[in-house]
Amino acid sequence: MSLPAPLAIVVIVGAGLLPGLLTLYLWDTRRMLRGPELIFAALSLGLLGLGWVALTLAELGWFSLGLLALVWLVGILALGGMSLRRLQRGRDPTRGQVERAVGPEVAPSLKATWWELAILILWLVAAGWLFFRPHESIVGAADAGVYISQGANIARTGSILYEDRTLAQIGPALYPALLRLLPPTEAMPYYLFPGFYVPGEPPGQVIPQFYPLHPVWQAVAYALGGIRVELLITPLWALLGCLAVYLTARQLWGRQAGLLALFGLSACALQIWFARYPTTEMLTQYLFWTCAWAFGAWIGGREPRRLWAAMAGLALGEVFLTRIDIYFLLVALPLTALWLRWSGNWRRQDWWFFLPAGLLAAQSLVHGVFLSAGYFFDLLHYARTLIGRYLVLLAGLLVLGAATLVVLDRRRDWQRQLAGWLTAQHQLLSAGSALLVIGLAGYGYFLRPRMGMATLIPYWYAGGQIPNLDYENLLRLGWYLSPLGLALGVAGIGWLLVKGVQRRTVLILGAGLFFSCFYLWRIQANPHQVYTMRRYVPVVVPFFTLAGAYLIDWLWRHLRRNVRWVSGGLALAWLVALLLSARGFVSQVDNRGIIAQMDALNAQLRPHSVLIFGDPAPVGSGDFIGTPLHFLYGQDVFTLRDLQALDRERLDQTLDRWQAEKRAIYWITGTSPEQWPLASWQLCDIIRYKIETVALEGTYDRRPAALISSSWSGEIATIQRICGG
Repeated sequence: MSLPAPLAIVVIVGAGLLPGLLTLYLWDTRRMLRGPELIFAALSLGLLGLGWVALTLAELGWFSLGLLALVWLVGILALGGMSLRRLQRGRDPTRGQVERAVGPEVAPSLKATWWELAILILWLVAAGWLFFRPHESIVGAADAGVYISQGANIARTGSILYEDRTLAQIGPALYPALLRLLPPTEAMPYYLFPGFYVPGEPPGQVIPQFYPLHPVWQAVAYALGGIRVELLITPLWALLGCLAVYLTARQLWGRQAGLLALFGLSACALQIWFARYPTTEMLTQYLFWTCAWAFGAWIGGREPRRLWAAMAGLALGEVFLTRIDIYFLLVALPLTALWLRWSGNWRRQDWWFFLPAGLLAAQSLVHGVFLSAGYFFDLLHYARTLIGRYLVLLAGLLVLGAATLVVLDRRRDWQRQLAGWLTAQHQLLSAGSALLVIGLAGYGYFLRPRMGMATLIPYWYAGGQIPNLDYENLLRLGWYLSPLGLALGVAGIGWLLVKGVQRRTVLILGAGLFFSCFYLWRIQANPHQVYTMRRYVPVVVPFFTLAGAYLIDWLWRHLRRNVRWVSGGLALAWLVALLLSARGFVSQVDNRGIIAQMDALNAQLRPHSVLIFGDPAPVGSGDFIGTPLHFLYGQDVFTLRDLQALDRERLDQTLDRWQAEKRAIYWITGTSPEQWPLASWQLCDIIRYKIETVALEGTYDRRPAALISSSWSGEIATIQRICGG
């Protein structure tokens, strides 16, 4: 099945929207959800369910577009049958009671005006132009290409963890020569390509890197229309992520704040860039802010509470299936449960939040241990190294905090005393928190860059070391948010704290402050610009944008009419500053045309061939162009990585087997060519190849602006046994 790219995206949206609408009908939300809220809630419910089904099928090794469509059809028929029976029974007598239960704090956000819908339609056109021009990032040895390859491989094999028949044929004797040997500190002994581990046993098994939800959605897109549709799934998440932030702000502060947040986030260089870059940031952003929107509605008492609780729980749980570095959010589950219990607001329907979130978090841990073992345990090792010097302190604080919560849970009188003290000290605590945030921001922007010094930290691909520039993290974030946007974000966060943490903002403030402080202290990534800014995209950038929009909207509402121009001027200056900061990022599309070049290269090879790259560089042509040739084009690819470890007799026997199977065998040289090692086999029909591409520079110490050309070139030769050899 191969659909045109726009039609394939429409199919994905429709496949999510229809079951979501039927679910909302069964929940009888027709008068409680209108306009953009209705469409977004329905689409999100459908996509959350469909994504989980596709993921579970892939984990079981049963993924296929046909089976997924069958499960979807069964679900539609079941939901449709229940909706029909409900329609035949007539009006639900409790609906009016449910509608009257909607509190006044939520009611203003339920009705969309014609001008708001017109603005959203115009935004949709502009955002489509900004986002749906994806980078053709399909080459290997970088996360983007690994994700693309993994998605295509799931679509081809039906499984996340898979068995490679040709890899099994070469046997462990050839592993040291044809696979990359990893350091003893790594959880796996080898990798076939960067991002694809080989445990050694059972023979031929390959364990992909990364958590699975994003590549599974990429597999759905690939199955619908190939590589170009797969590249468009990330822009779809970026579009939905912006809408989730808009609806969150709209629910909290009204339409004006929502539209400001929508425009600010859409104009941000990082949002535009990573909407086109096929990694997991945009899906994480969409899931987290969908959770934040639904969590605020649920915890704020908006009816039907079960709907909002379920949507928040599903979205939060799927965040854990998308990224491994988001487990910090697990603390939201016990803290929310304790707050509901202590405040006397616990209801049975609140389990609709905790059960899906907890079960999906557990599924992510099981997945990590059994289906992403190399990635999971390597990250654990890294985390232990990172916090090693603070381990005792952190463990002590964790034990002390848990013990305090247990004691407080048993002593209701202490709970009341603590609540009374917090109420009495509310203004002092709020003002102190705001001053602390502003003080830290001032230190991070003005003092830390002048006091810090670059150091070197180990990193495997950069010859052993790369510069550690963490002392400039906040300054660098300002390159993309603009200094004005950064200032408005910090001031807005401070003002939110001064006004007091509310039930509907607690998750946003808690997660936003935590991830901002954590990543602004240590970015936890190699410092290539713009690549390193990925860490800020899911939570931090929308959090600063949301806070800036809140502050501008608050000023508009509270300034006297004759000085409201200050708020309007700030909004205009903010948006202009964001657009100026996005110069170069709007026009540039990385690796444009590389898919056509890879198509032409693959056309020179026979299908299902064996390719051996003679390029022993630490990351060479076999990794860059061999990865897509293997996963996107179905060729079997190896790289002669260590000539000294080569078992020539075993390789000779393996070549005989492949030739007996009528498979073409190619020797491909790259930028660091290796000589063909077997004298009994000759190289014939030699042709040259060249892949050229242009991408934004990967600088360390400045905002990237220049375009860098890259190329991979060499020779392709057919291998044939010499007669009598």
